[in-house]
Amino acid sequence: MEIIAAEDINIGTDLFPPLSPLAFSLYESFLSSHCSSCFSLLPPSPPRPPQSPTSLYCSAACSSSLTDSPIISPPDLSPILSSDIRTALRLLNSTVVTSSLPHRLNGLLTNHHRLMTDTSFSVSIKNAANFIAAVLKSNRENTELEEAAICSVLTNAVEVQDSNGRALGIALYDSRFSWINHSCSPNSCYRFSNTTSYQNDTTKTIPHITNPETTSYNLEEFKTFCCFQGPKVIARSIKKIKKGEEITVSYIDLLQPTGLRQSDLWSKYRFMCSCRRCAASPPAYVDSILEGVLTSVGHYHGNINKDEAMGEMTDHIQEAIDNFLSDDINPKSCCEKIENVLYHGIQIKADSQPNHHLWLHPIHHAALNGYITLATAYRIRSIDSETDMGKAFDMRRISAACSFFLACASHHLFSAEPSLAMSAAKFWTNAGESLLDFSRKFSSGRSDVKCNKCHMLETPNSLRGFNENSKKILSCVTDISQVVWSFLTRGCPCLQKFMSPFDFSFTKANGERDETSEDQTLSVLLLSFHCLLYADLLTDLCYGQNSHLLSGLHV
Repeated sequence: MEIIAAEDINIGTDLFPPLSPLAFSLYESFLSSHCSSCFSLLPPSPPRPPQSPTSLYCSAACSSSLTDSPIISPPDLSPILSSDIRTALRLLNSTVVTSSLPHRLNGLLTNHHRLMTDTSFSVSIKNAANFIAAVLKSNRENTELEEAAICSVLTNAVEVQDSNGRALGIALYDSRFSWINHSCSPNSCYRFSNTTSYQNDTTKTIPHITNPETTSYNLEEFKTFCCFQGPKVIARSIKKIKKGEEITVSYIDLLQPTGLRQSDLWSKYRFMCSCRRCAASPPAYVDSILEGVLTSVGHYHGNINKDEAMGEMTDHIQEAIDNFLSDDINPKSCCEKIENVLYHGIQIKADSQPNHHLWLHPIHHAALNGYITLATAYRIRSIDSETDMGKAFDMRRISAACSFFLACASHHLFSAEPSLAMSAAKFWTNAGESLLDFSRKFSSGRSDVKCNKCHMLETPNSLRGFNENSKKILSCVTDISQVVWSFLTRGCPCLQKFMSPFDFSFTKANGERDETSEDQTLSVLLLSFHCLLYADLLTDLCYGQNSHLLSGLHV
């Protein structure tokens, strides 16, 4: 089962009009703060009792189509979440079921056999099916239908995220979307929308069965059995696609090396990916970087010691991140532990070679996670230090430096693998917002800075042609970063050691850097504008020009 292009498709093209979900549900923690239909944020209201019996909606239109207004609180059936069960209930409650049970439900593969042979799922699936049957007051002899529904949700549902990347809940769509297969180098991405109007109703894709002799296919299964509410989904091309070429998206985080991606896909979806990126030998460039190290002797062949050293550094960073995410948060300790690994690396011994150091490559997947955590931890430290303006200034400045470094690192990866555009868009948005927040908070309040090189700050609506405009903006970013990089990174040795955020060569010395000046904070402000402009280009490429207007929902 796959979806293919019905025609040649240019980059940045919506593949079909917005699709309504078959079923959906908010996660438990958002039931009192978001609309249970469209997932939009509700206006502030008095707190509800913990076990309030009704769903909340933003409008009469959102509440009118749902037949399961009472919130069902199922028992703990880990690893199956209450949102999975509510979605399965809605699927059975509000759709016309067409199936060849238990393997197929409404044209969707359920993975019933594979999931039921997995002891970590089978017991929970049976218990969930019994609970659903009891709620629906089913009098059938067995619970195959309920099992198929919960398996269909586990296999096909996707997380709906807001503009800050928070996962609000899940949604299940019909075959036109769910038949789109995964690739670690996809040619498309998808976004969510609450829009009720859409200019182009043309569908540029068609379903395709790769082996019709072994796979039954009924066109009736492609009829839309949806509830016409909930977050709608739209797929969009991020590469040029030829007629007859398969449409692919990513089911997982692509900023992981091959081994972690394969493990993630198997644990969630029960398949091993064989896309060109995963099958590449030697590994694709982005994967070699995501697992790369820097060494003090150029080339080193002690693979066992090197692997052990890399594992030790990765474990130290992950331990610091886990501690930071725990209830007992200590941002300062977290920063010190992560910076120690990123800056000092680790010394390893070899029988036939002198002792030397290894460092994680700055775009190693663990290093990226470390810098992401540093950006957040330093921001928290700046808030905690607001009574000391000098300290708050330094903390917010280093947080902005980490965010900007991540944006530049994501550009390096995106240049080698265009399917990482979605990740790059997020990092450049975060960088622009962090730099803007810092410069406005600590500058004299001026905002009349201009760019005499690209002039795009004067005409932001003229951004047409991704390649041409991205070159102009990035050229400005490179020039400005040469002025402000040493200022931004002062006091952060793990970033200070790099010549620039675009050049991962080590500096020859790490002495005192430039003093703070008004010119530098204004340059940071100018840099923030360019970062946000580049983020807009990437966002337009992935999600469409007006995606920021679509209730803040995206993936």
